[in-house]
Amino acid sequence: MQPLGHESTCDMHAPCVPEACDADGKNCRPLERKPEAFCDLQGNRFTAQLTTHGASLKALLLEGERFREREGEGTRPGQPINLVTTPDIEQRRPLRFDWRGPGANGKDDAQVRYDSFDWELVEKSPKRCVFTYTDDVVELRRVVKPGERPFEIEVESTVKNLTDVKRKHALSVEVATWRYEREVESHLGRQSPFMTSVSCAYDSEMTRMASGDFEPGDFKDEGFENGWFVSRGNVAHAAVSDFYFAHALVPSEPAANGCMLQVEERWDAAKFPNKSNDPNYGAMYRSRLSYPLKELSKDESSTYRVTAFLGPKERDVLGTAASGNHRLAELVDLGFFSIIAKGLLHFLVWLHGVIGNWGVAIILMTIGVRTLLFPLTWKSIQAGLSMRRLRPEIDAINKKYADDPQGKNVATMELWKTHKVNPLGGCLPAVFQLPVWWALFTSLQTAVELYHTPFLWFRDLSAPDPYYIVPFILGGTMILQQKMMPMQMDPMQQKMMTYVMPAVFTVMMLFLPSGLAVYMLTNAVIGILQQLGIEKYYASTGVAAVAAGSGITVRDKTDKTSSDTKK
Repeated sequence: MQPLGHESTCDMHAPCVPEACDADGKNCRPLERKPEAFCDLQGNRFTAQLTTHGASLKALLLEGERFREREGEGTRPGQPINLVTTPDIEQRRPLRFDWRGPGANGKDDAQVRYDSFDWELVEKSPKRCVFTYTDDVVELRRVVKPGERPFEIEVESTVKNLTDVKRKHALSVEVATWRYEREVESHLGRQSPFMTSVSCAYDSEMTRMASGDFEPGDFKDEGFENGWFVSRGNVAHAAVSDFYFAHALVPSEPAANGCMLQVEERWDAAKFPNKSNDPNYGAMYRSRLSYPLKELSKDESSTYRVTAFLGPKERDVLGTAASGNHRLAELVDLGFFSIIAKGLLHFLVWLHGVIGNWGVAIILMTIGVRTLLFPLTWKSIQAGLSMRRLRPEIDAINKKYADDPQGKNVATMELWKTHKVNPLGGCLPAVFQLPVWWALFTSLQTAVELYHTPFLWFRDLSAPDPYYIVPFILGGTMILQQKMMPMQMDPMQQKMMTYVMPAVFTVMMLFLPSGLAVYMLTNAVIGILQQLGIEKYYASTGVAAVAAGSGITVRDKTDKTSSDTKK
């Protein structure tokens, strides 16, 4: 397998695993590994299994009906989702501790001489697992227990020097996630919910990186050390996360002085010179907390405490995770308009608390936002009607100045000036609304609250419409909107806007989450109703300045028979 960011796990002075050697120190060979022993923990909304091979996580199963695998999602339909994607890769399991960082992996002064060894499971219960390892140099003890808050695990690891001389160690603790390339690929505009990133929150900064940030050419950039991107400072957390789930490490005591981020790209280069041809091509996403080099004297020990969060990115849970002061809420990436998106999400969660149904909450939130933005919508439609009123005169100008572009521009500008019409009047209100709609789009796309949540015929509001009903209805509403408010352009462009764009949009909608589809359909229907209502208002009030020539029938209020006349 070919790693993109290569890191040697074995130092040139010491083996990866304990060895048995002849009396003369030669003919060394790895000791046979002992069979794995397991300890099962029962936590708040999860169960976890740890193994004596690394004293790290072998499995972490989420509790609750929503967090069960569905048909087509994994290899265990109906079973709880396992957040550990590396159960058979010992050196990439979550919560693995490495004591042999830079400066602590020498032949004579390393406190811990091996990367991998067998621990003894000395205590096991649903609420506490205790592992120990002892050789002639070091005594290690690790206590793992579930935290009080949801999806949290508390880890306490102690290292003690058993020799008469000073020994060094440099601790790092890691979480890692494996993703096949096919899992993270986008489909016609829809980002995969498995799109994964590594991140570090430190000081007042937040570094978030994807696989594209770890190309070989990037390793020369500032911040990279031996294939790792290193952030130094007062670390709040280090994490690996996708749209809906996160693995995060929070230093409790002592404080970590850095984060290390890496994405290892892997494929079978011997069989597949082109990595994209390997069906098992993928990447390992890794985040570490790193601690400063420490030296221990005889019988001196040092203890490290870490809180791990492994679970869904539920906003109310993240807000209080790890005592609520380690910025885990920032794991939800709401994009450039995050301030607006956070407000919309709070509104959505509040609506769900009142209504008890996420689909209805999305519909009501969309209605609320459309109502709030109605003044801008009014201005936009009003400007469009004014432009439609001038269409016959613009057509006449186009015909008259067919061979004189400059003359056509001058005449058109004069026409707009005479009638006090701003050609951008319909666009500017729409532009002001874009941040709100984009924030709503990103917030729904990353809302784990919609994960495996049914509504109407949708089995899962975070998955595409299984019957493609809404995408085709949306395409039809777009065609209707274009016909109701045609733009000023030549017939070929008009035809493209009326039919081609809705067709492209329909295809893109086939793969968007159903929760987004509910919002977009509600938004489109309300938009049509608002436009019909505004046009009816102008027709009934006799506002000829807007309605004249726009195709709106204006009612003469002095006509006792209520007959309509075209203005």
